[in-house]
Amino acid sequence: MAEVICMPKLGFNMDEGELVRWCKQVGEEVKKGEVLFEINTDKTTMPVEATCDGVLLKTMMEENTFADVFTPIAVIGQPGEDADAVLAQTDNKSSEITQDEETIAPAQPSVDILKDMKELKLTPKAKKMVKDESIELESIKNIKGTGYQGGITAKDIKASPLAKKLAEKTGMDLSTVTGTGAAGKIMKEDVEKAAPAATANVPIQTSDKSILSTVPYKGIRKIIGDKLAESKFTAPHLYFTDAVDTTNMTTFRKQMNEVSERKITVSDLLVYAAAKALQKFPGINSSLSEGNIITYESINIGVAVAGDNGLIVPVIKNVQEKSLTKISEENRSLVDKAKKGSLIPEEYSGGTFSISNLGMFGIGNFTAIINPPESAILSISSVRKTPVVVEEDGADKIVARPMMNIQISVDHRLIDGLLAAQFVQYMKELLENPMKILL
Repeated sequence: MAEVICMPKLGFNMDEGELVRWCKQVGEEVKKGEVLFEINTDKTTMPVEATCDGVLLKTMMEENTFADVFTPIAVIGQPGEDADAVLAQTDNKSSEITQDEETIAPAQPSVDILKDMKELKLTPKAKKMVKDESIELESIKNIKGTGYQGGITAKDIKASPLAKKLAEKTGMDLSTVTGTGAAGKIMKEDVEKAAPAATANVPIQTSDKSILSTVPYKGIRKIIGDKLAESKFTAPHLYFTDAVDTTNMTTFRKQMNEVSERKITVSDLLVYAAAKALQKFPGINSSLSEGNIITYESINIGVAVAGDNGLIVPVIKNVQEKSLTKISEENRSLVDKAKKGSLIPEEYSGGTFSISNLGMFGIGNFTAIINPPESAILSISSVRKTPVVVEEDGADKIVARPMMNIQISVDHRLIDGLLAAQFVQYMKELLENPMKILL
């Protein structure tokens, strides 16, 4: 019996997946456990294995395209089986199950409405939007779905970007506007006609700019953006900055590398020093969850890495229990995997504190956004020769020193300014006197 393969849900916040590559072609033999295709999740590229033996009879997605989770994307069966018949049978069964479940559940729509929803063939995400936003089914009946077998997706229901922008500026309720665009989509002109007086003096920006490329704001980039936007506008950020003289740290690292089996990087020293500072000030190693402030004994430090698929933060677990050499080994392995997009979920989750180091790119100073659910992140700038005042033989003297800015961003709901200042002061002390890191 042929089996329908659906877009898997590999994360709690995953509503859709991007198919990156088919590892098997139509007509090829497939063994259970073999990698069938690869998809982009919110953090990395994940291989998806076949769940049965057979032949890949049909695929319904091209590479580098998106589909809602649980959408059928392939059929595996025996040679000669009718893939379309199997899909039709699966679609009918799914609709019957959905209708039965919704009919017997309390406080659900009437049978007529359920029948209409079945006929409209809404995707799960679109169905949720209809229910959550109380969208009238009549208003979307003429929409031509772009989903599987003509199914209406959430994006098919939405108004055009210009229409939304104009509606926001004028306070117009889009639910009162009749769309005249393709498949009934609400266009800018529809909003203008619905409220000509309100929109008469509202300029809509147009542009004669030459566009190099346009890509959808979705997938990993959107997930990262949504996550950071939520962090920035939910957690009140507070920042503390200081300058560190790296003279002794450079000498110390050179001496370490002369005797160490592995090359110790600045990043390794920063992770090790941060772990020691977090042990001294555990209030920084905390998070806010369900109304509780949780302070962690485990020190799991994430190091931000910019890969081809966007920013990702692989996590070194239980740093407080590891040697500098072991940290260096794990750090290098995780960074390499992050750049290749081959991290597994366990390697980029569970962090309690993060470090973002842009020093290698020559950045003099920058402010990092906290990586939720953590409560703090440390940003590291480049090392620059800077004139500083030092005391020699009882007199002040201006000399050039290699200076590096460090800045901590903290969630002010959990962390007071004094605690954050003490943490930065101790980090400065450790980095300027690196022998203390090992004590």
